[in-house]
Amino acid sequence: MILMQHFKRILTWALIIFVAAAIVVSFRPRETVVIPDGISLLFWRAEKRCARCLTMEELIHQALSDYENVRLFELEYDVFANQSLAQQFNVGSITVILVERKDQKNVRVRDLTDEVRRNHDDTAFVNMLQKELATFVLPPQQTCCI
Repeated sequence: MILMQHFKRILTWALIIFVAAAIVVSFRPRETVVIPDGISLLFWRAEKRCARCLTMEELIHQALSDYENVRLFELEYDVFANQSLAQQFNVGSITVILVERKDQKNVRVRDLTDEVRRNHDDTAFVNMLQKELATFVLPPQQTCCI
């Protein structure tokens, strides 16, 4: 009888420790994203992606295929680890942002929220994004005499 009570007590504590460990592991914060210097495309979406988000992800990869020097960051605006970055760019819904950083500061930012909402057609979306990339990636015109 006493042996059975010890066994139950040990089993109870083992289960409590197991459940506590599972809770701690499941609430572990994600690593914060740091946008490096250079040109990056930030694709903001919800953590649970809808069909349109999945399609946009494919279209963004397609549009970026000719731009090896542009880094793609796929970020969830509703994930705690990304909240400060989402606030910095004023993001609260699905959007695409082009950003150029130098010395860990934003030099140029192009928020494509309005364009993303206007271009629901897949071809129009890719064309819009490629046009924006071509404009953003090209260096500013130098005025010089030869």
